[in-house]
Amino acid sequence: MGSPDPFGDPKTRMRQAVQDIREALHALREGVVSTVMQRNRAQEQVTALERALADLDKRRQPAEEIGNPRLAAELREERARRAIELTEARKVAMRLTAAAESAKINLPQEEARLLQRARELQTQLIDAARGVISSEASGTSRPEWEGMFDRASEKTRSLRNEASARTEVANARPGTAATPAVSAEIETAEEMLAALEARIASGTGPSASGRTAPGESPRAALTETRNADAIVGPEALGGREPSAPDIVATSFVPSGTPNNAGIVGPRGETVHMELTQRVRVAAIGTGNIFRGAHLPAYPDIAQAQLVAFCDPDPVAQKAVLKRYHELMEAKLKVANERGDQATVDRIEQDRDSIRVCDNISEVIESIKPDLVDVCTQPVLHAPLSIQALEAGIHVMCEKPISRTWLESQRLLEMIQRTGKLYQHNENWLWDRDWYTAKKLVDSGAIGEPVLMFLATAHGGPEGAPRFWNSDFGGGGALLDNGIHAIGASWYVSGLEKRPTYVKAAQPFGMSIRMPNRILDGRFQKVRVDDDAHILIRFEDPKTMAWTTAHVEGSWSHRDSPDTVVIGTTGRILFVSEDDHRFAVVMDSYDREARRIEVSGPTWQHWPSSFYGEILNMVECVRNNVPSISDASFGAECSAIVGASYLSERDGRRGVAVEEFKTFARGFTEKYPGDPTAADNALVDALLSAVRK
Repeated sequence: MGSPDPFGDPKTRMRQAVQDIREALHALREGVVSTVMQRNRAQEQVTALERALADLDKRRQPAEEIGNPRLAAELREERARRAIELTEARKVAMRLTAAAESAKINLPQEEARLLQRARELQTQLIDAARGVISSEASGTSRPEWEGMFDRASEKTRSLRNEASARTEVANARPGTAATPAVSAEIETAEEMLAALEARIASGTGPSASGRTAPGESPRAALTETRNADAIVGPEALGGREPSAPDIVATSFVPSGTPNNAGIVGPRGETVHMELTQRVRVAAIGTGNIFRGAHLPAYPDIAQAQLVAFCDPDPVAQKAVLKRYHELMEAKLKVANERGDQATVDRIEQDRDSIRVCDNISEVIESIKPDLVDVCTQPVLHAPLSIQALEAGIHVMCEKPISRTWLESQRLLEMIQRTGKLYQHNENWLWDRDWYTAKKLVDSGAIGEPVLMFLATAHGGPEGAPRFWNSDFGGGGALLDNGIHAIGASWYVSGLEKRPTYVKAAQPFGMSIRMPNRILDGRFQKVRVDDDAHILIRFEDPKTMAWTTAHVEGSWSHRDSPDTVVIGTTGRILFVSEDDHRFAVVMDSYDREARRIEVSGPTWQHWPSSFYGEILNMVECVRNNVPSISDASFGAECSAIVGASYLSERDGRRGVAVEEFKTFARGFTEKYPGDPTAADNALVDALLSAVRK
């Protein structure tokens, strides 16, 4: 007998189908990246020619003035030639810009098509498992398996060519994608495909014999594969059993549904929200941070629908509505100019359906959003987040996570109890500098990270009196803007590490450097830290590798060295030149080894940091997966701040983060049943370190 054909095995054919989808997704994205790179090179060529023309003009004028007609004529001739080159280069740049924009706009739609193929394979797997039960119950075989997987393989083998062709013609079509953003669905696809491969390999998919895996009952296989009770029950379908289309259609359960976080698919995998679904978001608090940073991102995130603004202040309500309509009108103008009717329809629908609420209870009862975006003073961060979570709503909340570390623990308990998703909105994780630095560190560009300096400093928010009031913020400069550098230093060091020790750093430590300020229109004594210099040790519990970070959070201007990440073989620093920002890798001899223009995790929007964090949370909700910047991340950053005060209070000695946590828990024991009193007592005890 000849050797068996490996592709005769349904498992093998299914694996090949999955691999074809993966390769097609990769080819699709690389095609868009290549188009964008070509556009960038064309734009650089235009810039270079414009500079050359300007230089020739500067050189020609002196030649004419000193009476050198020959040189002047040569320069005029060269300028004419360069002008022709510039005209052609601009045409090429315009064509490539249009191609790049079209490719980016169409990318999510093309990804959606490929993801739908993956879902079809998943549905076939479900149907196949159901068929195995029927065949075993009747004692008959299922030869249809072979035809089913032949069709699946045949449908997926052409995906690469299809993706390539669509990328080539994308610039000839108006953008009709459901979202204009370059989607984060590549990660979603990888998770889905990996899950399919795991199920095929583990035996929950088809075997060569078309039967279930050894030792597994057919009924158990179907129950695990379909998990019908968790997704949709017979009572929701008029008493009939759910079918595969029902399962796909109900993969996203609206907020308020009990145990939404428990909606799982085969082998415990999350059932993903359909690409056509949008996450309904309500903004809680519409002050400067929301209007200036969060709100501008929403018109460009088609996966999200901003459905309500919540603010008790009528002045703030009017301001946010005015800003919202300005942004939407600007987006409408661009979409109309491009002939992008899908975006026009979306923007008009969102603009006309927005609502305004006075309090979060109205949001919960009347709006019933999937997600809230909390942008209030820190004193309200934890209470409002807890209220939303308890109502079955996902939450993303501005930094800091809470006024005190004790509050963050109550928040974590609610997250654990409800199973809802929470994102600590530390936008520096999506900032172009730190995103680029993290990629370079992970690539080994500077060896093992050893030390970094991160400074976030300015002269102080005198125009915002609440920032100086610990009743609202719980602290001063370190908790307000230094918290950014704390989170970024941990992110770049590696989140597999843990913050273990903190020390208030000499010579300034945690202090009030400029004690007399005009606050709320009059001179007042500062009662919170306006300067903080701390050292943080991040340790890997498995390898015991560590990184040290020096963080400055200041409202009294910068004192620390400029931002730099130092490794065992080099360092990364940041420079700005000609309106471009670069991450520069210096080698061990202090020579420039690499210069990379920094870029955020998204192509479409600036600033990418706020756009990135919002898009990230929206996609986490759509796929029911936790954010990289979850509540535990935010709580540990808060603990670092608390340990910094404790270090200052104890003579700037090094303090273990766990020591601070024990110290904080002592106030809970001192004020049993009164969390507010415990919070206030903890804040007063910590700020006593700077109120000397």
